[in-house]
This record gives sequence, structure tokens and C-alpha cells, in this order.
Amino acid sequence: MDDGMEDEIRARAHAIWEAQGHPEGLAEQHWEQARAEISASREPGETLPNPLATGAAAGALTQPTPAPGKRDKR
Repeated sequence: MDDGMEDEIRARAHAIWEAQGHPEGLAEQHWEQARAEISASREPGETLPNPLATGAAAGALTQPTPAPGKRDKR
């Protein structure tokens, strides 16, 4: 891996970490996710996804929130 790509991966992994709320213990997963995204983005027509919409926290971050007054009243 060249130094330029490693720098891109490092920056992307940091952005993913920040977007997911600075969780501890996920550095390897963030690095691998960033590496895969950077590699995929080098394909024609591909771009990097928003870090909020990717990774381990993506499901939780993209769940719709109930409208005001429609919350579960348990």
C-alpha cells in the first residue's frame, strides 16, 4: 500500500470513528471499512458514502424516529 492511500484510509477511518460517536475498541473495524470504501471508490463512477450511513452503527443511525406525539407510551 502506498503512503498516499494509507493517509486516505487513516483520514476515512477517523471520519467513520467520529461519525459513530467515538466508540472505543473498533479501530480495526473502522480501518478495514475505510480500506474497503477507499478501494471501491477508485472504481469508475463510485464515490465514498457518507460515514454516518456506513459501518457497525449504520442501522441504528438510519432508523426512522417517531413523529412527535407518536412515541410508544409504555
